Amino acid sequence: MRLTRGAVIAAGAGATLPLRLGAQTLEKIRVLGPPNDGFKAIYYGVESGIFKHYGLNVETSLVASGAVGSAAVIGGAGEVVYTNTLTLSQAHAHAVPLVYLAPGALTLAEGSPTFTLVRTDSPIHTGHDLNGKTVSSPALRDVNAIASMAWIDKNGGDSKTIHMIELPASVAAAALDEGRADAITMNEPWVSQALASGKVRVLARPYQAVGTRLMTAGFAAMAPVIERNTDQMSRFARGVHDAALYTNAHLPDTIPMVSRYTGMAPEVIAKSIRMVDLEALDPTTLQPLIDLSARYALIDHAFPATEIISSAAYKAGR
Repeated sequence: MRLTRGAVIAAGAGATLPLRLGAQTLEKIRVLGPPNDGFKAIYYGVESGIFKHYGLNVETSLVASGAVGSAAVIGGAGEVVYTNTLTLSQAHAHAVPLVYLAPGALTLAEGSPTFTLVRTDSPIHTGHDLNGKTVSSPALRDVNAIASMAWIDKNGGDSKTIHMIELPASVAAAALDEGRADAITMNEPWVSQALASGKVRVLARPYQAVGTRLMTAGFAAMAPVIERNTDQMSRFARGVHDAALYTNAHLPDTIPMVSRYTGMAPEVIAKSIRMVDLEALDPTTLQPLIDLSARYALIDHAFPATEIISSAAYKAGR
């Protein structure tokens, strides 16, 4: 992907935060996230110079899942993590002050990039058929896991009977083929790669059982870290916003970049359902997942989504 100076300036046009170009020392922020399409705004922000434009040296690290990255950030091994709303809800329920700083993946029920797959020859066609079966998700108690449970319960099954296991997307299709799982839930572009093998088929889009417009993941940091570095974190949030504006509008141009950090072939990414990002944090896109987490006893009780949104987050019109 060619990242031109014109593209950088266009992406950052209208910025109201002070520009920090020049010979000054850039402030380092370590950002962790899984190798999926939802992490592309960070890579674009780095490669295009948008974060540098805001005086930031953003260092990226890939982790197996948002839950793994969240544990690292809670432990001080990074400042920001791309993680899912369930992980944040669970942290909040245990008084861990992990809060969203910038929005991420917008999931629409009819265009969700998350699928549950089964083997092509599998007799599984309904939620009822999954009773007593083994289902995988990238993390045991992640947002994909509870979406899968909700779909099973809405389609004649009983999620209490299933055996949920943790499998990274990179090995889930192989586990399905080998019979170690009866169904797997994962995101694009891994879904398209699995379907291209001809060995699997789509069983469901699990988020259709959750809501029509959801923010399933975003960029989070520990509230005390944000409070100590409010200006820096506000600049980071604005940089994510500027980068996402560009990547949302130029998805085909991001294919080579996404291929590099996911290891997926460009042609697979091109055929996949791509993730787009919200432009600003919206509590109404978080509340259904918080409520679902409470319904499945993954947290003790529901709470207002505003409680996991930082005051330093980018706000529309700012």
